[in-house]
Amino acid sequence: MNDTVTHFSTLQLHSPVAPTSASRELLERIDAAQDVVSWPELAGLVHWRGNQELPLHRWYKYREGYSPALIEALHLGQNILDPFSGSGSIMVGAAEMGLRSAGIDVNPLATFVTSVKLTPLSASQLDRAEEFARAMNNLSLTSDTWPMPALTIASNMFEPDIMKVMLQLREQIATFDDDSNLHNFLLLAWIAVLETVGSYFKEGNGIKYRKKKRARDSYENHVDGEWQSKRFGADQRTFALEKYIEHLEMMVMDGRESWSGQQWKDQQIHTGSANQIMPTLESGSFDSVVFSPPYANRFDYFESMKVELWFGGFVKSYEDLNALRKTSMRSHLGADLNQKTTTLPDLEALIESMDGESYAVGMRVPSLLRGYFEDIRQVLFESRRVTVANGHTYVVVGNSAYAGMIVPTDSLVAQIGKEVGFTNARVHVVRSLTVAPQQRARLVGLEEFMRESVVELW
Repeated sequence: MNDTVTHFSTLQLHSPVAPTSASRELLERIDAAQDVVSWPELAGLVHWRGNQELPLHRWYKYREGYSPALIEALHLGQNILDPFSGSGSIMVGAAEMGLRSAGIDVNPLATFVTSVKLTPLSASQLDRAEEFARAMNNLSLTSDTWPMPALTIASNMFEPDIMKVMLQLREQIATFDDDSNLHNFLLLAWIAVLETVGSYFKEGNGIKYRKKKRARDSYENHVDGEWQSKRFGADQRTFALEKYIEHLEMMVMDGRESWSGQQWKDQQIHTGSANQIMPTLESGSFDSVVFSPPYANRFDYFESMKVELWFGGFVKSYEDLNALRKTSMRSHLGADLNQKTTTLPDLEALIESMDGESYAVGMRVPSLLRGYFEDIRQVLFESRRVTVANGHTYVVVGNSAYAGMIVPTDSLVAQIGKEVGFTNARVHVVRSLTVAPQQRARLVGLEEFMRESVVELW
């Protein structure tokens, strides 16, 4: 199978036709059925940027995460469930506050990151990690290397000298197989710097090469040799070693400062689909549920994380990768879009309002949206079941735009919540979202409906 690097992440539309008044009236009608209010103070808590300087949270840059400060802002209680837990922001926050939590995620990389954060190392183990970091300053040029993964574009992901030293480091980490917790700690530091030392970076719905630069309507190459020197310096091997050692030493420091006194053992992490695992949880066992599902934007996060998934050993074949895609939420076209769905009349009206000749409609976006909201329905049904009487569920979502129409995910989630048994729903709009340049002409007059919200159900 040929692998690719994605260069464009937004849908090209059929033609720049402005929206009709009927489109606006439909969106206004859907909103009018819900309690839509503003809560801008939450804007800084619904994305990862607030975590990038926090001990433990900063160990792995997980762009789809949100702030653990939501625990206090939303009054989530003593026992919290996050069925799309990502890199564990809520779970780590709960442990630091002496609370209990459980998390679910279909991405094995995400649950690995979370489990490392939630597994305190002893003082002697942290000492061994620090000793390992110091020893890697003198890693031999002739050290054995870890095997290259079967990712078809693997050799393009790193400059040759960087590839060699990173695989040598990976082989050294493997010698700690007698202590799985320490091994995983060292491995997380290694995975966390792959993008930093790599010839690629994540953007939108995939990865891009650093050798490319964005031109007016395409990409063109940087001058070979110049971009590498600017990015990595004159000694690429030393650059990669220093980045790993610095990150590992930071993790050791955080562990010494943060892993004491908190309830780290009171957190449970499950790898798998929320719709498969939530039905196995005990009814009424959580004070609240909070989650941010993948947005209905066609982004395949397994595609953007494929380097870490392959090099970290979480997938060993394309069959493994496709199996993850098929079990994930139907927010992207690689998911299983052939499952049955429940008819949602407002969604059908939105789909009917889309440009039927657009690329989005031709690429099965209507099927994606039907599947997406069916998955949301199942998660909300289980959320109500697993929470205590009067327990709250909070859903962080962003609206999306396709084929000249905005999909008000927040109001539709509120509507579905009431359909599955919640008595009350409120949409807290926290911030506006920008419209992709290709779609702006199609969405003039509808921009206010492009927003990010926290939907509260109880």
